[in-house]
Amino acid sequence: MERNFKGIWIPKEIWLSEELTLQEKVMLVEIDSLDNEETGCYASNNYFSKFFKLTTQRVSQIINALATKGFISVTYEYQGKEIDKRV
Repeated sequence: MERNFKGIWIPKEIWLSEELTLQEKVMLVEIDSLDNEETGCYASNNYFSKFFKLTTQRVSQIINALATKGFISVTYEYQGKEIDKRV
């Protein structure tokens, strides 16, 4: 995944949030850095797993926690009954 990357910036609302764990904070920042306003963030659990050196199950838990807490919205694109993409 190619991108113009010069570092990270974490908004104080996220950094100082007592509602988020450290893993949730850095995941949220990475999701934001990959977000394309037109298409959203299509990175897979496998991508995040390799990037953060976590299991895909742990990545799924963190993403679900961020969604439950209202920091991200998650939608699924289906191909038949199978999930094709998560945005």
